Amino acid sequence: MKSFQFNQIAWIILLITSSLSVEAQSDIDVSSSSNPKRDLRLGNTLLNQGYYYDAADYFLFALSNLEKESMNYRKACYGMGMASLASRNYSQAYTYLKEVALYTPVTPKEQKQWSRLQTNLFPLIHYHYGVAAKQAMQYDEATNAFNLFIESYDGKDVESMKSAAQVELEGIGLALLKIAPASLSIKPVQGVNGIYNEMGLAAWEDELYFTSIATQSPLEIDQGQYSLYVQNEGENILVNGLITDPSRSIGSVAISDDGSVMVFSECLSEVRDNTSQCHLRLATRDDSTWVTKPAFSEAVNHENFTSTHPTIRQEDNYYVVYFASNKDLGKGGLDLYECILTDNGGVKGPNALHSVNTAMDDISPFYDQFTKRLYFSSNGYPSLGGFDIFYTAQDSLSQWRTPQNLMRPLNSQADDVFFRKAQGESLLDESERGYLISNREGTTFFKHSTSNDDIFVFDVFTFDFEGFVSENRKDGSFPLEQSTVVIATLDSLDEMINYDTLIMDESIEFTTALRAGRKYKITLEQEGFSKDEVEINTAGLTENAVVQHNFALNRVNAEIVGIARDASTKGPLSKTVVKLIDASSGATLSLQQTSENGSFSFDVNTAKEYRLEFARASYFMHKISTYVDSDSLSQGKLLINADLNAIQKDQAYAIDDVLFATGKADLSARSKEILDELIVTMQENPTLIIEMGSHTDDVGGDAMNLTLSQKRAEACVNYMVEGGIRADRLIARGYGEAVPIADNNSEEGRSKNRRTEFKVIGGL
Repeated sequence: MKSFQFNQIAWIILLITSSLSVEAQSDIDVSSSSNPKRDLRLGNTLLNQGYYYDAADYFLFALSNLEKESMNYRKACYGMGMASLASRNYSQAYTYLKEVALYTPVTPKEQKQWSRLQTNLFPLIHYHYGVAAKQAMQYDEATNAFNLFIESYDGKDVESMKSAAQVELEGIGLALLKIAPASLSIKPVQGVNGIYNEMGLAAWEDELYFTSIATQSPLEIDQGQYSLYVQNEGENILVNGLITDPSRSIGSVAISDDGSVMVFSECLSEVRDNTSQCHLRLATRDDSTWVTKPAFSEAVNHENFTSTHPTIRQEDNYYVVYFASNKDLGKGGLDLYECILTDNGGVKGPNALHSVNTAMDDISPFYDQFTKRLYFSSNGYPSLGGFDIFYTAQDSLSQWRTPQNLMRPLNSQADDVFFRKAQGESLLDESERGYLISNREGTTFFKHSTSNDDIFVFDVFTFDFEGFVSENRKDGSFPLEQSTVVIATLDSLDEMINYDTLIMDESIEFTTALRAGRKYKITLEQEGFSKDEVEINTAGLTENAVVQHNFALNRVNAEIVGIARDASTKGPLSKTVVKLIDASSGATLSLQQTSENGSFSFDVNTAKEYRLEFARASYFMHKISTYVDSDSLSQGKLLINADLNAIQKDQAYAIDDVLFATGKADLSARSKEILDELIVTMQENPTLIIEMGSHTDDVGGDAMNLTLSQKRAEACVNYMVEGGIRADRLIARGYGEAVPIADNNSEEGRSKNRRTEFKVIGGL
């Protein structure tokens, strides 16, 4: 699965030697030749050995002496394109691979020769051409190439290759999305980047650790040696003492948040099959120096595998180390793993992050202590370029959520890796500065504009958020003092990360700063008044923008009270979660649990519509809508009792309004709303396992209806998985037309038969 991925080789394993593939040269004298067949043969040999620039020279010699219509010319174009793709010269790769991919033979002899070449030498030409066109941002041509590849390819690895092409198509879709980029300034780090690759990035306090040759001049073969440096106050200081063997180098580095522990990868200089063996090492800080310690077992550092790219997650009395490895416990290529460093120096693990890893390469993890996110780079998920940066987080069951693409500007059409945020004990809040490594335009390069990896720094803009507070009265709005502004930062799932408060003692005006690229929920509250909330998304705002919002509060003048009960026994249900929602905006106004006698109460405003949602373990979610006005109140209170239905095992429940048109398996907006309620029920009952069953009418044949119903059931299950329910808690089953509940002789009856049901089969 990895053989067709020729780019990224330079730092996937971080060889850290002068024979890095994007910089490597062979010991063959590359000089002008007039023997195109020999040049073509040598070019292919060098390409297979990983000497991409030398290979390109020989392919150019061959191209200059070959007839343009000859088959050898196509071979040389293909070799030149693949050498260019391997060295990440995207535009050049696109140009040469296009010559091959779009070639159309004319004569029967040419057609026969061309068919043989496609079968034997470059069966993946349309895939490679698609990759080159995508990274050259020729998206229409890339789309056509991948679609053609999916339609025509029939090699032994057909399933994996077509899957890879489909991922690339999805990446093109991401690249074409018209989404405003996050408000970040991103630029190369000054005083760090040389003409070779910079790698192995870590940021702690005011220190930036990185590995580099640290030169602006081309070096002779075997002259360059990658070393670990730390930049502090603009000065690059060599970090000595971690390794003493000249045949080894430091690949990548991680530092714990308390600054006391370092984990780094130590790599052999010997290169075999474009890879070098790297192992993880431990060091602790002794004043201003680092001292290596024995730590990692053979289970982590096996002689047959590479372990590299560490990052450290700090807990109370132990450290979790995430790293990349090609161990055979993963899905293929480089995968992400975790192990635990205990306080006595022991190691537990490693374990593969199966829900995150792909069949491609997943590398350079970074754990952010503030957001509790794990960032990493991958070419196995839909990406804007080659490697993109993604993030994930663990849910309440410690399962990793579906990774999300960071999008532009942190990702580009090139390779983007080693996302890092500033760490350290002195950082009391999430840092607004971060780093990444990329070969995007703007690097300091030796060969061409995207040949080398540089360190980039990004800073988050901040915006002024300002406004004033007033009270709504019948005769107008009046200034209101002594309010509290609560500013909550939300993650991508609208869960709160952290919050801040502003106390407005004698003021009606407020001013504070919001970070760019964030979602906020800002609540203004004061005792005796209803809350006023606003959600603000600062993504896409330009620098120096000002966000304004004025709050208006209403005095609380009503109360909703009631009891949550079992629908069958009418007995009270304690610890039932009750949510009060503004029906017009959909905003959640308050959240509470019922008392021991099942009671609840909310302060509300009159002349307003609300929705109450009830959720409790072993019961279905229950909704009640109500309009509060003076006529509905008794002594200022509105009484609402909620009867919840208990969930019964093995009983089929019809999901109203999840209906399908004849012959279709597409979910309507209303169907999704209904399934959202079932998602909430399953979230409140985290052990439930359900079967989602789908039924059809009798239009069409039995086999067709069985297939259609299975697709409909799977559509429901897939939607619930996207909504956060683990796939192992859901079973999709299509029953076809076998279990009708109405007469199929009328459209009304057929509509009823096109139904969806579910039943609990475990977990109660």
